[in-house]
Amino acid sequence: MQTKFFGLLLASAVWFSCAPINSARPDLNSSNQESKKNADYKWSHLQSINDTIAHAEYLREIERQVIIEINLVRTDPSEYARKYLVPMRSYYHNKLLQYPGEFAISTVEGRRALDDCIKELQTYKSLLPLSPKNGLTLAARDHAKDLATTGKTGHTGSDGSTMVDRLNRYGRWKISIGENIAYGHEDSRKIVTSLLIDDGVLSRGHRRNLLDETFKFVGVAVGRHRIYKCMCVINFAGAYN
Repeated sequence: MQTKFFGLLLASAVWFSCAPINSARPDLNSSNQESKKNADYKWSHLQSINDTIAHAEYLREIERQVIIEINLVRTDPSEYARKYLVPMRSYYHNKLLQYPGEFAISTVEGRRALDDCIKELQTYKSLLPLSPKNGLTLAARDHAKDLATTGKTGHTGSDGSTMVDRLNRYGRWKISIGENIAYGHEDSRKIVTSLLIDDGVLSRGHRRNLLDETFKFVGVAVGRHRIYKCMCVINFAGAYN
Protein backbone atom coordinates (compact mmCIF):
# COMPACT_ATOMS: atom_id res chain seq x y z
CA MET A 1 0.00 0.00 0.00
CA GLN A 2 1.29 3.46 -0.80
CA THR A 3 1.68 5.28 2.48
CA LYS A 4 1.70 8.95 1.61
CA PHE A 5 -1.39 10.31 3.35
CA PHE A 6 -3.62 13.18 2.32
CA GLY A 7 -6.51 14.68 4.21
CA LEU A 8 -9.63 16.05 2.53
CA LEU A 9 -11.27 19.23 3.69
CA LEU A 10 -14.94 20.07 3.22
CA ALA A 11 -16.91 23.20 3.99
CA SER A 12 -20.63 23.90 3.81
CA ALA A 13 -22.98 26.76 4.52
CA VAL A 14 -26.72 27.15 4.08
CA TRP A 15 -29.29 29.93 4.55
CA PHE A 16 -33.05 29.53 4.43
CA SER A 17 -35.86 32.02 4.03
CA CYS A 18 -38.43 29.27 4.50
CA ALA A 19 -39.03 26.35 6.85
CA PRO A 20 -36.15 23.93 7.55
CA ILE A 21 -35.56 20.94 5.31
CA ASN A 22 -37.99 18.05 5.49
CA SER A 23 -36.18 15.00 4.15
CA ALA A 24 -38.12 13.31 1.36
CA ARG A 25 -39.00 9.72 2.18
CA PRO A 26 -40.15 6.96 -0.18
CA ASP A 27 -43.75 5.91 -0.58
CA LEU A 28 -43.45 2.20 0.16
CA ASN A 29 -47.02 1.56 -1.02
CA SER A 30 -46.62 2.97 -4.53
CA SER A 31 -47.66 0.63 -7.32
CA ASN A 32 -45.31 -0.78 -9.96
CA GLN A 33 -47.14 1.26 -12.58
CA GLU A 34 -46.59 4.47 -10.65
CA SER A 35 -42.93 3.56 -10.11
CA LYS A 36 -42.46 3.05 -13.85
CA LYS A 37 -44.17 6.36 -14.56
CA ASN A 38 -41.90 8.12 -12.08
CA ALA A 39 -38.84 6.41 -13.56
CA ASP A 40 -39.81 7.49 -17.08
CA TYR A 41 -40.39 11.04 -15.90
CA LYS A 42 -37.11 11.07 -13.99
CA TRP A 43 -35.15 9.87 -17.02
CA SER A 44 -36.84 12.39 -19.32
CA HIS A 45 -36.24 15.24 -16.88
CA LEU A 46 -32.62 14.27 -16.33
CA GLN A 47 -32.03 14.16 -20.07
CA SER A 48 -33.48 17.66 -20.44
CA ILE A 49 -31.20 18.96 -17.67
CA ASN A 50 -28.20 17.33 -19.32
CA ASP A 51 -29.18 19.08 -22.55
CA THR A 52 -29.32 22.37 -20.64
CA ILE A 53 -25.87 21.72 -19.18
CA ALA A 54 -24.51 20.94 -22.63
CA HIS A 55 -25.62 24.39 -23.81
CA ALA A 56 -24.26 26.20 -20.74
CA GLU A 57 -21.13 27.31 -22.55
CA TYR A 58 -19.82 29.15 -19.48
CA LEU A 59 -19.23 25.80 -17.75
CA ARG A 60 -15.96 23.92 -18.08
CA GLU A 61 -16.25 20.20 -18.80
CA ILE A 62 -15.35 19.18 -15.25
CA GLU A 63 -18.01 21.58 -13.95
CA ARG A 64 -20.61 20.02 -16.25
CA GLN A 65 -19.62 16.60 -14.95
CA VAL A 66 -20.02 17.69 -11.33
CA ILE A 67 -23.58 18.89 -12.02
CA ILE A 68 -24.41 15.66 -13.87
CA GLU A 69 -23.05 13.66 -10.92
CA ILE A 70 -25.13 15.64 -8.43
CA ASN A 71 -28.21 15.00 -10.56
CA LEU A 72 -27.47 11.27 -10.67
CA VAL A 73 -27.58 11.28 -6.88
CA ARG A 74 -30.74 13.36 -6.66
CA THR A 75 -32.79 11.50 -9.24
CA ASP A 76 -32.13 8.05 -7.76
CA PRO A 77 -30.37 8.20 -4.36
CA SER A 78 -30.75 4.51 -3.49
CA GLU A 79 -29.50 3.33 -6.88
CA TYR A 80 -26.56 5.73 -6.68
CA ALA A 81 -25.65 4.29 -3.28
CA ARG A 82 -25.88 0.73 -4.58
CA LYS A 83 -23.90 1.37 -7.75
CA TYR A 84 -21.21 3.79 -6.62
CA LEU A 85 -20.96 3.88 -2.82
CA VAL A 86 -21.28 0.23 -1.81
CA PRO A 87 -18.21 -0.75 -3.92
CA MET A 88 -16.18 1.88 -2.05
CA ARG A 89 -16.34 -0.21 1.13
CA SER A 90 -13.39 -2.26 -0.16
CA TYR A 91 -11.27 0.90 -0.48
CA TYR A 92 -11.22 1.47 3.28
CA HIS A 93 -8.43 0.09 5.46
CA ASN A 94 -9.32 1.06 9.00
CA LYS A 95 -9.40 4.88 8.72
CA LEU A 96 -7.51 5.10 5.45
CA LEU A 97 -9.35 5.48 2.16
CA GLN A 98 -7.34 4.39 -0.85
CA TYR A 99 -8.73 4.46 -4.36
CA PRO A 100 -7.03 1.95 -6.69
CA GLY A 101 -3.64 3.23 -7.81
CA GLU A 102 -3.80 6.36 -5.66
CA PHE A 103 -2.28 7.56 -2.40
CA ALA A 104 -4.14 6.76 0.80
CA ILE A 105 -6.39 9.45 2.28
CA SER A 106 -6.60 9.78 6.04
CA THR A 107 -10.23 9.96 7.22
CA VAL A 108 -11.80 10.77 10.58
CA GLU A 109 -14.51 8.11 10.76
CA GLY A 110 -13.33 5.46 8.35
CA ARG A 111 -16.00 3.24 6.79
CA ARG A 112 -18.62 4.36 9.34
CA ALA A 113 -19.34 7.60 7.45
CA LEU A 114 -19.70 5.71 4.17
CA ASP A 115 -22.10 3.19 5.69
CA ASP A 116 -24.10 6.01 7.26
CA CYS A 117 -24.41 7.65 3.84
CA ILE A 118 -25.47 4.42 2.13
CA LYS A 119 -28.12 3.80 4.77
CA GLU A 120 -29.52 7.31 4.47
CA LEU A 121 -29.60 7.38 0.66
CA GLN A 122 -31.60 4.17 0.69
CA THR A 123 -34.41 6.04 2.48
CA TYR A 124 -34.72 8.93 0.01
CA LYS A 125 -37.11 9.04 -2.90
CA SER A 126 -36.27 10.69 -6.20
CA LEU A 127 -35.61 14.44 -6.12
CA LEU A 128 -35.71 16.84 -9.04
CA PRO A 129 -32.36 17.43 -10.75
CA LEU A 130 -30.72 20.85 -10.52
CA SER A 131 -30.46 23.26 -13.44
CA PRO A 132 -27.32 25.36 -13.95
CA LYS A 133 -27.46 29.12 -13.44
CA ASN A 134 -24.79 31.45 -14.78
CA GLY A 135 -25.03 33.85 -11.82
CA LEU A 136 -24.51 31.04 -9.32
CA THR A 137 -21.49 29.87 -11.30
CA LEU A 138 -20.02 33.39 -11.41
CA ALA A 139 -20.38 33.69 -7.64
CA ALA A 140 -18.73 30.30 -7.15
CA ARG A 141 -15.96 31.28 -9.55
CA ASP A 142 -15.29 34.50 -7.63
CA HIS A 143 -14.77 32.55 -4.43
CA ALA A 144 -12.69 29.83 -6.09
CA LYS A 145 -10.35 32.46 -7.59
CA ASP A 146 -10.05 34.20 -4.25
CA LEU A 147 -9.18 31.00 -2.38
CA ALA A 148 -6.71 30.07 -5.11
CA THR A 149 -4.94 33.41 -4.57
CA THR A 150 -4.91 33.35 -0.77
CA GLY A 151 -4.51 29.61 -0.22
CA LYS A 152 -7.16 29.80 2.48
CA THR A 153 -10.30 27.70 3.00
CA GLY A 154 -13.87 28.40 4.11
CA HIS A 155 -16.79 30.56 3.05
CA THR A 156 -15.49 34.04 3.87
CA GLY A 157 -13.68 35.87 1.08
CA SER A 158 -10.48 37.85 1.57
CA ASP A 159 -12.59 41.01 1.23
CA GLY A 160 -14.88 39.82 4.03
CA SER A 161 -17.62 38.74 1.59
CA THR A 162 -20.06 36.00 2.55
CA MET A 163 -21.86 33.56 0.27
CA VAL A 164 -24.86 35.91 0.32
CA ASP A 165 -22.71 38.86 -0.73
CA ARG A 166 -21.26 36.93 -3.65
CA LEU A 167 -24.64 35.66 -4.85
CA ASN A 168 -26.10 39.16 -4.65
CA ARG A 169 -23.45 40.43 -7.08
CA TYR A 170 -25.08 38.57 -9.95
CA GLY A 171 -28.75 38.20 -9.03
CA ARG A 172 -31.29 37.79 -6.28
CA TRP A 173 -32.10 34.54 -4.53
CA LYS A 174 -35.34 33.33 -2.97
CA ILE A 175 -36.45 30.35 -0.85
CA SER A 176 -33.03 28.95 0.09
CA ILE A 177 -29.32 29.01 -0.75
CA GLY A 178 -26.35 26.91 0.19
CA GLU A 179 -22.67 26.45 -0.54
CA ASN A 180 -20.44 23.36 -0.49
CA ILE A 181 -16.68 23.46 -0.94
CA ALA A 182 -14.53 20.37 -1.41
CA TYR A 183 -10.74 20.32 -1.54
CA GLY A 184 -8.39 17.64 -2.81
CA HIS A 185 -10.20 15.93 -5.71
CA GLU A 186 -10.37 16.84 -9.39
CA ASP A 187 -12.59 13.97 -10.49
CA SER A 188 -16.32 14.78 -10.51
CA ARG A 189 -17.45 11.50 -8.91
CA LYS A 190 -14.87 11.75 -6.12
CA ILE A 191 -15.85 15.37 -5.49
CA VAL A 192 -19.51 14.48 -5.10
CA THR A 193 -19.01 11.25 -3.14
CA SER A 194 -16.68 13.00 -0.69
CA LEU A 195 -19.39 15.60 -0.05
CA LEU A 196 -22.04 12.91 0.27
CA ILE A 197 -20.03 10.80 2.71
CA ASP A 198 -19.20 13.95 4.68
CA ASP A 199 -16.50 12.31 6.78
CA GLY A 200 -15.92 14.03 10.10
CA VAL A 201 -18.84 16.46 9.74
CA LEU A 202 -21.32 15.82 12.54
CA SER A 203 -24.18 17.72 10.87
CA ARG A 204 -23.64 16.04 7.47
CA GLY A 205 -24.28 19.51 6.07
CA HIS A 206 -22.73 18.81 2.67
CA ARG A 207 -24.96 15.77 2.22
CA ARG A 208 -27.99 17.79 3.31
CA ASN A 209 -27.25 20.44 0.69
CA LEU A 210 -26.87 17.89 -2.11
CA LEU A 211 -30.21 16.29 -1.16
CA ASP A 212 -32.13 19.45 -0.27
CA GLU A 213 -35.50 19.32 -2.03
CA THR A 214 -35.87 23.12 -1.88
CA PHE A 215 -32.86 23.65 -4.16
CA LYS A 216 -33.62 23.91 -7.88
CA PHE A 217 -30.53 25.63 -9.32
CA VAL A 218 -26.77 25.16 -9.06
CA GLY A 219 -23.51 26.81 -10.01
CA VAL A 220 -20.11 25.10 -9.95
CA ALA A 221 -16.53 26.34 -10.13
CA VAL A 222 -13.54 23.98 -10.12
CA GLY A 223 -10.10 25.51 -9.67
CA ARG A 224 -6.60 25.06 -8.32
CA HIS A 225 -5.65 25.48 -4.67
CA ARG A 226 -2.21 26.25 -3.27
CA ILE A 227 -2.36 23.61 -0.54
CA TYR A 228 -5.00 21.08 -1.64
CA LYS A 229 -4.12 21.28 -5.35
CA CYS A 230 -7.76 21.27 -6.46
CA MET A 231 -11.04 22.60 -5.09
CA CYS A 232 -14.68 22.75 -6.09
CA VAL A 233 -17.14 25.45 -5.01
CA ILE A 234 -20.84 24.60 -5.43
CA ASN A 235 -23.61 27.15 -4.93
CA PHE A 236 -27.27 26.13 -4.59
CA ALA A 237 -30.49 28.14 -4.69
CA GLY A 238 -34.22 27.51 -4.52
CA ALA A 239 -34.77 30.39 -6.95
CA TYR A 240 -32.28 32.80 -8.54
CA ASN A 241 -32.78 35.60 -11.04
